Amino acid sequence: MKKYIALIVIAIISFTSCEEDLVIYDNVNGQTFVTFNTSAINLPVVFDSSAEIEIPIEVSTISDADRTVNVNVVSGAEDEATADQYSVAGSVTIPANSYVGLLSFTGIDAGIEIGETKTVTLELAGITGSGDANVDPGTLTISMFQVCPVEEDFFIGDYQLTTTATGIFGSTVFPQGVVTISQGASSNDARVFNAQIYPDLGTFSPIDFNFTLVCGTVVVDAGQATGVGCGSSTTLGPSNATGGYTAGDDSVLVIDFADDEGGASCGAQANASITLTKV
Repeated sequence: MKKYIALIVIAIISFTSCEEDLVIYDNVNGQTFVTFNTSAINLPVVFDSSAEIEIPIEVSTISDADRTVNVNVVSGAEDEATADQYSVAGSVTIPANSYVGLLSFTGIDAGIEIGETKTVTLELAGITGSGDANVDPGTLTISMFQVCPVEEDFFIGDYQLTTTATGIFGSTVFPQGVVTISQGASSNDARVFNAQIYPDLGTFSPIDFNFTLVCGTVVVDAGQATGVGCGSSTTLGPSNATGGYTAGDDSVLVIDFADDEGGASCGAQANASITLTKV
């Protein structure tokens, strides 16, 4: 019995305590609080392009007139973006009878490297149209990084192959003519074509030549055996150049690669190059 009485007393005390702590906020005449709705945003920016977002800025009170919130860029971060890598408005309008305004921000791929992150930190600098306001001292950091989506039909199909730099012994690595590029096995960005090797040096079997499209550059797979060489097979792989293509345009592809990597078979590496032109 004593246990039941104790439980009833605790319940009454708890209920009374909740009633005393209840505060009703005046969203019309109360003090206005201004804040970002988050402290961090990740913004992927497509290679050689830009990305636009709208950042909500919130207030705690309603008004029958527009209000303007001012925004500053905070400097000092080690990975801070340069001025040409973003665009942001200096203020945002919160429309009448609204609690939210949307700040426009654009991230721009102007020299953002693969795997690199560039940041922009924003702070709220004040509000006009609200006499009694409390501005959140916190900041918002936008982290921008480069992405390079490749459509499934990008650089797929028939291409005219032209040699622009020869391989070992001054010979062409692949015949001049049409090759068919298809999807590679390693990733969505991987590509492969099949062609005879060293046509100037003899009649040898064709090989698969594998490479990957990476944000405007071409990365050639290392260690691709040709089955031909000077006592051992030469291999094809990446050279000191990466070739390339124009974002969104699959009409021309330049591939730079090493023939006889490190000179392991025939004594001297040759830095070869081919151009593939869509037919």
